[in-house]
Amino acid sequence: MLDYQEALKLVLDNTKVLGNEKVFLADSLFRILAEDILADRDNPPFDNSGMDGFAVRYEDIKGASKENPAILKIKGEIKAGGSQVEVTKGTAVSIYTGAVIPKGADTVIQKELVKVEEDRLIISQELPKGANIRTKGDDYKKGQILIEKGTLIRPPEIGIMASVNKPTVYVKQKLKVGILTTGDEILDIGEPITSPSQIRTSNTYSLYAQIKQAGAEPIILGFAKDNPEDLTEKLSYAKTCDVLLTTGGVSVGEYDLVKDFVSKVLGVKTIFWKIAQKPGKPVVFGTWGTENQKLFFGIPGNPVASMVVFETLVKPAIKKMMGFEKVHNPKIKAKLKTGYKRKKGDRLEFIRVKVEKTDNCFFAEVTGKQGSNILTSMLKANGLGIVPKGTTQIPKNAEIEVILFDTYFLNE
Repeated sequence: MLDYQEALKLVLDNTKVLGNEKVFLADSLFRILAEDILADRDNPPFDNSGMDGFAVRYEDIKGASKENPAILKIKGEIKAGGSQVEVTKGTAVSIYTGAVIPKGADTVIQKELVKVEEDRLIISQELPKGANIRTKGDDYKKGQILIEKGTLIRPPEIGIMASVNKPTVYVKQKLKVGILTTGDEILDIGEPITSPSQIRTSNTYSLYAQIKQAGAEPIILGFAKDNPEDLTEKLSYAKTCDVLLTTGGVSVGEYDLVKDFVSKVLGVKTIFWKIAQKPGKPVVFGTWGTENQKLFFGIPGNPVASMVVFETLVKPAIKKMMGFEKVHNPKIKAKLKTGYKRKKGDRLEFIRVKVEKTDNCFFAEVTGKQGSNILTSMLKANGLGIVPKGTTQIPKNAEIEVILFDTYFLNE
């Protein structure tokens, strides 16, 4: 069996990045940028006022005080987008935030620092030359790279692209990930249970959510029974997908048919089967498509194993295909408050933990029973603690590596 790190390397080495497509700016949110975004002009494009106040000459307010105020004549006003009024010696112009600094002015004094008596402006304190003026190009210069390709597009990126007149933008193509759930005993939500051996799917919808959270487009291909005819039909639905995930049917049982049938129906070339990790030992990985550009993951049917394999193996591949520069979940070191024991150390193990931050130190606590069928252990967890191969006991408060899949707690 492969070690986890060897398996992850094989997955990423066989993962190809998708091509580009052009979309409208409003449709680019949470896509990966496929071009550098350049400034089309300086920003601000001109010197402008940083607040409502009065545009003046510094020489006219120099040395102003309560005992010796500067008194200037107000000769007009300038609004954002309004016409210019020149400031000359002994005069001031009322100005609003964003308005162009008028010719002759070099300082803006805010309204609350002055008194106005008819057309006279009384200034009782000196401000530094250039105060409250946003200078041309202070934010960025024409031709400057504002956003590099490979960036995840968020609302701030949308705003920048709008400001530089980008109605359309190149992004990485949308990744389609098909989910096929297998097993005679599996029922979809909403279906009635007619036998004690039947169970409702959780994998289908937890994977759907994980795929969506990763930024790809999940497609539920259906539920295949443990027979060649139904499996063949459902697998044929995957031909338009970039990645195929199947759950169940990849172990060594008589009815574990998936590994063979993905090869027959889709031409999947198996690269490895089984990883020395817990949970998630019986994982199949392969490539398919005209240029082996598509990926196949056969994931175990146990719900925790399904979610863990997605976070540790599938998500990095999905992110690489979509053009992300950082494809891995963040990893930290944390003190394991509870300690941990296991009978055998023959495999690397991912244990579900809840991580908290206290006084700049991370602490992790095991979230109860660690069986691969205990879905509630994932409900309480925000990370996966790594128990190395060969380790059977971790003492209380010993430091371990943790892969975070939920970082919301860092903002609490």
